[in-house]
Amino acid sequence: MSRPENLLFRSHIEICRILQVLAQSHCAISAEFRGGHLFSSHLLAIDQGSSRFYIAYCANKSLNALLLASPSTEFTATDPQDLHFTFEGSVPEETLLDDQPAIQFNIPNTLLLHNQREHPRLPAPADVTLRCVADEAGVIPFESHVTDVSHDGLGCLIYDPDINLEKGAILKGCRIVIPNGDAVIADLVLRHIATVQLPDGTFAHRAGFRFASRKDEQQKVIKQFIQDLDKKSA
Repeated sequence: MSRPENLLFRSHIEICRILQVLAQSHCAISAEFRGGHLFSSHLLAIDQGSSRFYIAYCANKSLNALLLASPSTEFTATDPQDLHFTFEGSVPEETLLDDQPAIQFNIPNTLLLHNQREHPRLPAPADVTLRCVADEAGVIPFESHVTDVSHDGLGCLIYDPDINLEKGAILKGCRIVIPNGDAVIADLVLRHIATVQLPDGTFAHRAGFRFASRKDEQQKVIKQFIQDLDKKSA
């Protein structure tokens, strides 16, 4: 099956995976500034731990300075199949990577895959979360939120820090509510668990999971984080 012409990714897992593949190929990356000035370089690496990606400096010092002075920049990377990936780089900083000068940016919240020269503008980053009644068919149902799902059904679950779960636990019959009001019922297997601080300063558990059942249903959840823009606009 061929890829759609335009896909919008809002899954952090999927975005990191795509950028990692692009970086391994040292794909060309470019950005256009006002006045038609074109910054052209290539991707070097990503660091999922710090949520940063790295690019090489270009040969033009003034363009490097302009890039570093911009709070955010829209980049387009091109892979060997001539597919284009457009994404934002924010909070630029000078750094060293393997003892070589580089520029680092925050990993973007959204990424657009397109194979046309003209493409739609990236929408404003959205904080997508889906309400989930976890373990509804199990022993003790509890409230949680699904915050991330990738193409292959790996995702993240946020829930109260007072709830104690272990790696490998299976949450039975979780009810995931999607924006149109439908509910997806699926079993989730927890892959790892960590305590994180939320933007409002409170703490929560963040569990990585994979779907254990009903692959037809999990596609409904995946579509909330990976959107086919061509079908959406048809």
